[in-house]
Amino acid sequence: MKNISRSTLNDIIEWDISSWSKCLCFWLLKGNIDLENSKVLEIGSRNGGLSLWAGLNGAKVICSDLGGPNKKAYQKHKNHNISNFITYKDINALDIPYENELDIVISKSVIGGIGRNNNAENQKIAISEIYKSLRKGGEYWFTENLSASPAHKILRSKFIQWGDEWRYVTIDDMNEFLHQFSSVEYITTGFISCFGRTEKQRKILNFFDRFLFSKIVPKKWNYIIIGVAKK
Repeated sequence: MKNISRSTLNDIIEWDISSWSKCLCFWLLKGNIDLENSKVLEIGSRNGGLSLWAGLNGAKVICSDLGGPNKKAYQKHKNHNISNFITYKDINALDIPYENELDIVISKSVIGGIGRNNNAENQKIAISEIYKSLRKGGEYWFTENLSASPAHKILRSKFIQWGDEWRYVTIDDMNEFLHQFSSVEYITTGFISCFGRTEKQRKILNFFDRFLFSKIVPKKWNYIIIGVAKK
């Protein structure tokens, strides 16, 4: 992986950077596909952060979202001089228009939104569509919000606008959804870091996550799951 400056990492991850950015190293460590010249689809891209990362590492990227990526994604990629590596498409994750074609599909904090209003079936469909779109040997690189601890559930319902709408997944959910894949490796991370009100606070809380809470809380109570699923 190319060296990434802090400002570029901010553009890629955007929020609770110290926790969520662990996905980048995990994917490169556990994935068997070199990003350079690989065909990568980012679903649910919003601001195009993962597309930025893949493009900076030489991938040919399809940056997609329902209705298409927003204007921030185009501008972000232009600012980093990688627009030539990226195409932009309106893609519904429930009907991905590729079959046995892609090297890698990447997503960050997408599956919960697909399951809005407790729709686990849509989450299953989306991951089946991801599986269909990958070539044999292709990989799904994901990092998603877990349902986490009782405290996370209570605070989400009170303070997050969509907290009652999203269907936050469990580890068991992800294992079930990914059953078609030949292998799945994952880690969980992040416990109190998400409670910080500013990025500086979240960075400090991440220190306690790494050196204290990661050793004492159940893995299912972490709020992020990061994984590589191989077709």
